Amino acid sequence: MAHQPTQITVPSRDGLALAALLLQGAPGAQGVVMLHGAGSRKENHLDFAERLADAGMWALVPDLRGHGDTGGQMDAGMPGDVLACLDDLRTRGAGPLGLRGSSMGGFLSLVAAPQHPGVRAVVAICPARPESLARLFDDPWPLAHPLAPATCRDDGIARGFWHARDDEVVPWQDTFALHSRAHQPKHLRVRMGGHHRSLQHDPVVQGETVAFLMEHLK
Repeated sequence: MAHQPTQITVPSRDGLALAALLLQGAPGAQGVVMLHGAGSRKENHLDFAERLADAGMWALVPDLRGHGDTGGQMDAGMPGDVLACLDDLRTRGAGPLGLRGSSMGGFLSLVAAPQHPGVRAVVAICPARPESLARLFDDPWPLAHPLAPATCRDDGIARGFWHARDDEVVPWQDTFALHSRAHQPKHLRVRMGGHHRSLQHDPVVQGETVAFLMEHLK
């Protein structure tokens, strides 16, 4: 079913205006914020947003700072962008909240999840590592957000990890190690073949991740 997204603006935690697309759900329905990777933009993830809307969920897809129609630089305010989007969904009437991110978005999802009281589930697809992002941004701020402490909290948040075995950017073993340290509820799926950007648009993976979010955002 085709859904018409609404263009909205979300004020980040530091006041930066984030351009975003919203697919509205029913009051109290689950809400999911989708986070793109470095160099991507919100329009590239409308396929998954429509999957969520078909399942009756709210879906919010922002352009993170320094991307798409949002200004600014890829600086230390990025985690605040994620938290602001979660706040926006809660204000609009969404119920339990989830995050789904790929690459840089996977990193931000794992980092932001324990910082917001409404989050109950996270999907991280080939999540980038803070060391590689610090090199990419030429800025050390990602190093202040190591993934292991954010992931191994016993906080009741369901954490799902998907990774392509032939990922040429982030070794799948890194994600395996994160999953091994995470508390239940958790899930790991390593797909044979693929590459760093293949799973986020894979129909099978999209179906699996929608099911994971629905199960844990009850």
